[in-house]
Amino acid sequence: MSSAPGPHAGEVTIRWKQTRGHTTSFRIETGLTTFKQGSATLPDHGRHARYFTVGGAKRSVTLTAKQVASAGAAPGTGKHLFFRLTAVNTKGKGTATRAFPYLRSVAPRPVTPKAGTPLRVASFNVRTARWANPSWASRVDAVATAIDVHHPGVVAIQELSPGRADGGGGDTAGAPRQTQTLLDALAARGADQYRLVRTTWYIAPGERAGTQGARILYDSTRYDLLSDCPDRVGARPVSTSCSMEMPVLAEDDLGVRRSVSWALLQDRASDKRFMVVSVHLDERKSANADLQHRYQALRRTQLRAVLARVAVENPDHVPVVLGGDLNSWQAARGGDPAHDALVAAGFYDTADAVTQVNTRWTTYNAFARTVPKSPSGWGARLDVIATKGLRGAVRFENVLQRTQTNRPSDHDMVVADLQLS
Repeated sequence: MSSAPGPHAGEVTIRWKQTRGHTTSFRIETGLTTFKQGSATLPDHGRHARYFTVGGAKRSVTLTAKQVASAGAAPGTGKHLFFRLTAVNTKGKGTATRAFPYLRSVAPRPVTPKAGTPLRVASFNVRTARWANPSWASRVDAVATAIDVHHPGVVAIQELSPGRADGGGGDTAGAPRQTQTLLDALAARGADQYRLVRTTWYIAPGERAGTQGARILYDSTRYDLLSDCPDRVGARPVSTSCSMEMPVLAEDDLGVRRSVSWALLQDRASDKRFMVVSVHLDERKSANADLQHRYQALRRTQLRAVLARVAVENPDHVPVVLGGDLNSWQAARGGDPAHDALVAAGFYDTADAVTQVNTRWTTYNAFARTVPKSPSGWGARLDVIATKGLRGAVRFENVLQRTQTNRPSDHDMVVADLQLS
């Protein structure tokens, strides 16, 4: 049996061999998660299960874009289908079935983007400086190298704090900030054209808040910053400009609040404008099903709040590029409602690019020396680049070396090549 993207956008093609002549039809069952195929440890059916029937004389089928969309994997959803084939024989007294012994998976044919002005965007969770082993000081050069080598025009960054680069608490006076040390490391590589939209606090030091690490880095030789995003109000190194606090659970301490950031940029060569958003959703997970559903629902609530604010900040409806760590993925327990809300709002997941690199590997490496293969064949993709107003992507890469001694972060950088049209 084999499978591949179909001949047209949104389609998938499945082929198989079968020599017996007693089959009256074939049933294809699909799901968005793995399901039982001779295994007592998996559920009988995947999430969002769907069934398609074809004639017994068939040895291949192309599921239409409409059928694939009904199964939950339309282009731009960033999702793939797990499927199994079952031969059905209704001749005789009853119905007999025989399932193909292995579960398979396939992704649909992506959309080809319209020609336009090239735009390379990255999203990178660089891991907070408060993480001690390995320290930010030992990683910042590797982070800068990854950015410089791939040379994105814009980077949505997460966990880049305005706090002390040494990870210590207290006053930053006389101590370098994590934000500034990244700029310094880029400059040391000759990439001093990069600017951060904001380098200081979104919430004043001493007030209860969670991570303020959602930042936007851009190449100032290619793009102009049009948003008014001052770093400070008066003499204090704090400003709420170009940021907002995301919702939390009713019983949460304000210490878990997270900031999101945005900026309106303009391409210098073409004058085309676009908005960039950097987001880092709540990170909590639980083995308790009810609590896990609450955390997943919170991430959806946070995402919807971000999109509502972005709509207000974008009255001219210019294209929006959202990059971030959603802390969820297709096969996550409790579903993937934040990502579903993103797609429902009209965003296109650029992992569904014409060219895809390392999309079957997880974007979360956990600082492992060697990243293991996913048992399902598809790694957990926590890190996302999605667009609204730009449909399709030329290329998407999960920047991953399977074996690497000194990783820049516990997340891989992801990069998408887009066309501003």
